[in-house]
Formats: sequence, C-alpha cells, structure tokens
Amino acid sequence: MSASDVPRVAEIFRDAFNDVYQRRGFGPVVTDHTVGAVIADSYRDLDPGGCVVVTVDGEVAGSGFLHPRGATGGAGPITIAPAYQGRGAGRALMDEVVRRSDQAGVASLRLIQDSFNEVAYALYAVTGFVGREILLRASFRSRGAPRAPAGVRRVHRADLGRVRAIENDLLGIDRPQDHALLHRLGEIFLAPDGMLVRIVRGNVTVLGPLVATSLDGALELVAAGTTDLPPHSDVRLLVPARCDDLLRALLVDYGLEIHSLCTYMVRGSWNGVRGYYVPTLFPESG
Repeated sequence: MSASDVPRVAEIFRDAFNDVYQRRGFGPVVTDHTVGAVIADSYRDLDPGGCVVVTVDGEVAGSGFLHPRGATGGAGPITIAPAYQGRGAGRALMDEVVRRSDQAGVASLRLIQDSFNEVAYALYAVTGFVGREILLRASFRSRGAPRAPAGVRRVHRADLGRVRAIENDLLGIDRPQDHALLHRLGEIFLAPDGMLVRIVRGNVTVLGPLVATSLDGALELVAAGTTDLPPHSDVRLLVPARCDDLLRALLVDYGLEIHSLCTYMVRGSWNGVRGYYVPTLFPESG
C-alpha cells in the first residue's frame, strides 16, 4: 500500500462496511469518510510491511492489514469494494496476508469478524482461521459516579512496562508499540490485577483492551474508565460471551445493550485466554 492508495482504501472501507451492515438491516456504521484514511495512515506508520492492497484490472479493489507481534499477530481490517466481491479478490488478499504472517514467524494469527457476515467467515475459514470465541458488540450510556475506585489510576509513561507484563501474562501477547500508540491516542488505567484503555472522541467512548484476572478487577476498571464521562455518553465495547458474570454485571449495573455478535478467529496455535479480556478493534493486533 502506497500513500497514493489511501484515498481509495478509505472509500472502500466506508462502502464495504456500510454495504454489509445495511444489507442486514443495520444503519451505516462509517458515517465519517475520513475514518478509513486515518486507519490506513496509522497502520502504514505502525506496521508498514503489513499494509497491502489487491487490484483487479489495475484498479484497487480492497485492502488488508497485518500486525505481527512476535509469536502472535492480528489481521484487519479486511475490506473488498462491493463491486469486486465474489470475484476472487478477497481470497487473493487473504492469501497474501497469511503468507506475510507466516514469513514473519507468527504462530497464532487472530482477527475479529461480524458473525452475521457469513461470506467473510467462510473466507477466513478457508484460509485457516478457526472460530474460538463469541464477542458481543455492545454499548451503554454513562451514568457518572462520585469517584473512581481507589485502587485504579491513570498510567504514566513509566508504567508501560507493567501494562506490557500484564498482557504477556494473561494473553501471551507482547505489543509495547501498541501500548505506546494507545497512550498517545487515549488513556490507560492500571489496577492491581489488570489494565484498561479508553479512547474518547466527542460523545463516544471506546473501551478496550481491558485485561484483568478477576471480575472485581474488570468492573473496577470499567468504573474508572467511565466515572468522569459526561452523563449519557455513548460507551462502546466488545464483551466476551464466556465471561457470563461480567456480562450479567454490565447488563444489570450499566444497562448494557447488545447490538450484534462477533467471532474471534485464530489461525494457528491457541491456548485460550486467562481471566477477563475485552479486545479492541484498534489496533487489531490481538
């Protein structure tokens, strides 16, 4: 992917996601045409060797991103322009992404896909990915609280080593470059047994990654990440279905609304996840 490809990549990102969502009865999910360009430019800086486009008859038909992190890695977003779907462009793109992943020595490559997109699931399955977890795409409205939990504090640059160690221990993912990026773009909260990233843009707050060893720790991190938000802010996150106790607490205490299901897919080795893990869609590296 070159800099000159980015405007076309941004168009495809908008059109592909809006098309698949609207065909299944949802509203458009990419309302800002600049989102795809921001993602592409960010990943060209972060993972320049993993940003690829696929062409059909000389025209850019889609794009994909690979994020190697040692033995683990992430893939995504993967998008093909609606006009070129069903013509082999998606398979060619994924074949190249997994080829580069294998070349980089990634033993466990992960991605997240919308479960209602059965065409994408089949594409990932035929290239070696296996569905490992169900995630709930969900949101709630912030309510505010008198104070944040006493054991949680914001991370300073000197704490990033601790954040790295927590993810290494519970997830087996080593991605210090992502933590540095997220620290610049948002805020990281540190608890005795976990960490949380939040990114606030206007009235929308995205939570994740969240990693914690206990339910109490996970809930304290959610509270810390939402206490100081204006009331009724839109808070978005992916909740793992296997963490039924966390799900029930968010439903009861926060009025969580579930919008759709996602599948966490893995190509290669998989040892599961210890504790509580709320992944993030940016960066898509684990």
